[in-house]
Amino acid sequence: MAARPGEIVLEQATRAFSVRADRGGTLKELLLGRRASGPAPIRALDGVSLRIAPGETVGIVGRNGAGKSSTLRVLAGIIPLDAGRVEAGGNVVSLLELGAGFGRDFSGRENILLNGALHGLDRRAIEAVMGAIIEFSELGSFVDVPVKTYSSGMFVRLGFAIAAHLAADTLLIDEVLAVGDEAFQRKCEARIAEQVAAGATLVLVSHDAALVERTCERVVVLDGGRVQFDGPAVEGMTFYHRTMGTPVEASA
Repeated sequence: MAARPGEIVLEQATRAFSVRADRGGTLKELLLGRRASGPAPIRALDGVSLRIAPGETVGIVGRNGAGKSSTLRVLAGIIPLDAGRVEAGGNVVSLLELGAGFGRDFSGRENILLNGALHGLDRRAIEAVMGAIIEFSELGSFVDVPVKTYSSGMFVRLGFAIAAHLAADTLLIDEVLAVGDEAFQRKCEARIAEQVAAGATLVLVSHDAALVERTCERVVVLDGGRVQFDGPAVEGMTFYHRTMGTPVEASA
C-alpha cells in the first residue's frame, strides 16, 4: 500500500558509505592482481525502522555521525538505500543544506522560479507567491543579485522562504535554522507552526535541544546508525543528554 500524503515509512533501512580514498593501483598490485584493503564501509543507517503519521512533528537527534542527515537524505530521495524500504507520501519539501539546488550564477529571483519548477509548479503558480517569498526572505534588492555573492544567512533566508511557500505534505529540515539572526529564526519557527497546523508533517534534525522541544512532539535518538529511542520529545531529549553525558537541565 502506498504511503498517504505526509506519511513516512522506513523499514530496515540500511545505507553504507566507503571511507577508502581510491589512490589508484601500484604497479605491484596490478601485476599481482590484488589491491590493498582499506577501512570497512561505515553504516550510516543500520536497520532503521520508523513510521511517521501525517501531521506528526518529529525531531531526530544524536551525536555527529549518528545517521541523522543520512536519514533525511534518504527520505528526500537524494541517496538510495542499500537495503530496506523507504516511502514518503505526497509532496516532500526539503531544506537540508545551504544553497542546495540553487544555480549559483542565477539571481535569487531566478532561483525562486527554478526551485518552484523543480517542485512541479508552473510559472504562473510561482509568480503568484513570488512577492510573499521575497518579502519573507527580507533580501530586498539582493533578490536580483547572483546568489554566489550571498552570505550563509542570506542563503538560509532565501531557501527557507521558498520552502515555506510551497505546498508541502512533509517538511524535512536539517540544522539550517541555526544560521541567521534570532529574529529570523523565530519567524521561521512561526511559519513552520503554521504549516504544521495546516496538516504538514515535520521532520527536524537539530542540535538545538530547546528548538526540538518547542517544535516537536516526538523525538528519535540515533546512534551508530541505529534507533536508540523513539518517543515523547521531553523523554527523548532527557535520554539523549544522558547518552551524551551532559546535564539534563541543558534541555530547559
